[in-house]
Amino acid sequence: MIKMNENLFRNGIMDRKKRNSVIRYIVLFAVFAAAAAALVYFFSLDGNVDYEAPVAPVETVRPEMRVIDEGISVTGYIEADAMIPVVPFVSGTVEEYCIAAGDRVEKGDTIAVIDKRPYELQLRQAEAQVSGLEAAFARVEALRASGGASAQDYDTLSAQLEAARAQLEAAELQLSYATVTAPVSGTVIQAPSAAGSIGSSEMPLAVIADLDDLVVNLKIGEKYYTTVMENRDSLRFTIAAPDGPVSEAEVVSIAPFVDPTSKTFLVKVRLTEPEGFIPGMFIRAEVIWSSGEYLSLPLQVRRLDGSAYAVAEDGKTAEFIELGSIAEDNEYFAIDPVYAGRDFIIRGQNGLLPGEEVRIAGEGK
Repeated sequence: MIKMNENLFRNGIMDRKKRNSVIRYIVLFAVFAAAAAALVYFFSLDGNVDYEAPVAPVETVRPEMRVIDEGISVTGYIEADAMIPVVPFVSGTVEEYCIAAGDRVEKGDTIAVIDKRPYELQLRQAEAQVSGLEAAFARVEALRASGGASAQDYDTLSAQLEAARAQLEAAELQLSYATVTAPVSGTVIQAPSAAGSIGSSEMPLAVIADLDDLVVNLKIGEKYYTTVMENRDSLRFTIAAPDGPVSEAEVVSIAPFVDPTSKTFLVKVRLTEPEGFIPGMFIRAEVIWSSGEYLSLPLQVRRLDGSAYAVAEDGKTAEFIELGSIAEDNEYFAIDPVYAGRDFIIRGQNGLLPGEEVRIAGEGK
């Protein structure tokens, strides 16, 4: 009886395992069938879905009449037209140094005094030699009148006297050079010496400049040489220091050659209002060679290849337009008057294609 019950129990377990196995297979089959049906449905829809590209938002601007100054912008440094180094003609210890950088000096003012004693001794020696020769020459001249001296003695002594007098003049000149004076009027921009230093012709005691006569040497690219030369008489220059003074300038000279190393040529200009500028100051120069009123657009409208996009007559699509170069400055460029009244795309044009639909989101400023 017990053995029969064990068999029945064992058979019941086997039946449940079989039923569970069947159920699992049925579930897996249903899952795979559903996935296959989904794939079939997806691929059946692939050729029937329509994609609508979003309409590109753009900003537009309308051309206006403006004055355009054609030219270029270059940089440079302020210079004094004449910077005079004051070099002593004699050497020696600087006993007095009478200036400092920034001082205003007039022509003839004392810059420094070099030790005079060696030159004073030379002067006394020259004076003594001249005095002795003059006395000797007077005796020979008197003897010659009475026949007591030959013509040769007279000529020899006369030549010696002339040489001594020349040495005396040289000694006087050297002594005068011991007092170093300003050769021109101006402002001391360098004062590199001091009392107690050695003065010599190898080192200037000062550099003097006329700060009312300031110039700029502008280096301009060789491609502008012909334009600059053709418009030489009408060139306009504006010189401006960063956050500083501004002045007009006039042409002093234009170099007749191009530097083969830098591929530039020099245009020297003189400031007409130099007040506030100082030598060495960094400046930016605007060089203008022509000016006129044109129908103009901001430079941002133009793409790198020089073309642009305008809104077509339908007001919905982009129209590709090639714009020639008429005139331009740092902000605007001129266009043909036939485009007056057209709306040009100033923002959003870089990704457009001709005929693409656009949505005007605003007007550019």
